[in-house]
Amino acid sequence: MQKFFLAAALFSLLFNSCKTDFDITSDWEDISVIYGLLDPTDTAQYIKINKAFLDKNTSALVIAKIPDSLYYQNLNVQLQQYLNGVFVKTIEMNQVDGNLEGFIKDTGIFANQPNYLYKTKEILDQNSSYKLLLTQAEDGKEVSASTEIINDFAVVRPTTFTKVNFFPGGVYKTQWNSAKDGKIYALTIRFFYKEVSFADTTLSQEKYLDWPIFSSLPSISTIGGQSMETDIDGDAFYTYVNSHLSEDPSVFRISEYFNFMFSVGGEEMDLYNQVTLAQQGLTSGSAQPEYTNVENGLGLFSSRFHKTIFNVPIDVHTIDSLACGQVTTHLRFINSVGDLCF
Repeated sequence: MQKFFLAAALFSLLFNSCKTDFDITSDWEDISVIYGLLDPTDTAQYIKINKAFLDKNTSALVIAKIPDSLYYQNLNVQLQQYLNGVFVKTIEMNQVDGNLEGFIKDTGIFANQPNYLYKTKEILDQNSSYKLLLTQAEDGKEVSASTEIINDFAVVRPTTFTKVNFFPGGVYKTQWNSAKDGKIYALTIRFFYKEVSFADTTLSQEKYLDWPIFSSLPSISTIGGQSMETDIDGDAFYTYVNSHLSEDPSVFRISEYFNFMFSVGGEEMDLYNQVTLAQQGLTSGSAQPEYTNVENGLGLFSSRFHKTIFNVPIDVHTIDSLACGQVTTHLRFINSVGDLCF
């Protein structure tokens, strides 16, 4: 029985092929696997590039530990910038060890040292598209993929000037306008609080909880400017806090503020999500399709955008509900006048 090993399986890049067809059962076919999400809000861009291959005679578990089997030795990696379809410039990407860049690769079946990535610190233009081009030095084989860059967008609600109230039994409505070239949206609310020692109130520690609200909300199109909104269940906030904090008699807690952290993914990411959901309905004996937007290779190349509304104030009713409500009173949050409720 042939043993198929996909070197970039850690990124779950077995997607449905929409442009490029491969016979993944042929012997020793060199298949490049790419994972890259360009982000104009980040200070550096990283692309993951691996090999996929077949071997009739060697266990995949053995090959997985050999770095030379996972990475190309001589690979030229470039980003080509286009504005309104017109070529602007070429950006060279340099090979780096992700372990030294702060992206520590987990131990497991794959070799974790080195963890090669391709990097550039070039500032991305939100109005441009970018083509990733890989050229192998040995035979000149080219692999490519393209994506639009997601633009900035407006968050209507909340703002840093309006207090958020997760009223028990009610809902809080957050609103924003969709981003140009953005398709799929996620929101996480970061709740900041302080823990103060009962024994010595000069001893305190700043902490936070990340509360996921939604992770795959699509816009109608990628044109941008669509009015989008979602209702957040007020009761869910107290349930989440209760399930993620433990009672600690040695401290009391002070509610501080929220950060609303929006993330946007490109159209390719939305297609990937759709294919993944479709695969969940396949029986175990079905041949699962593969998605890729990479020409002459496999993988996902898209863009993303992060936008955070910082320091959103908390309404006194939410502060008091945390302190005095039945679900969270045992967690010893103080109320809006600085008292405990038990």
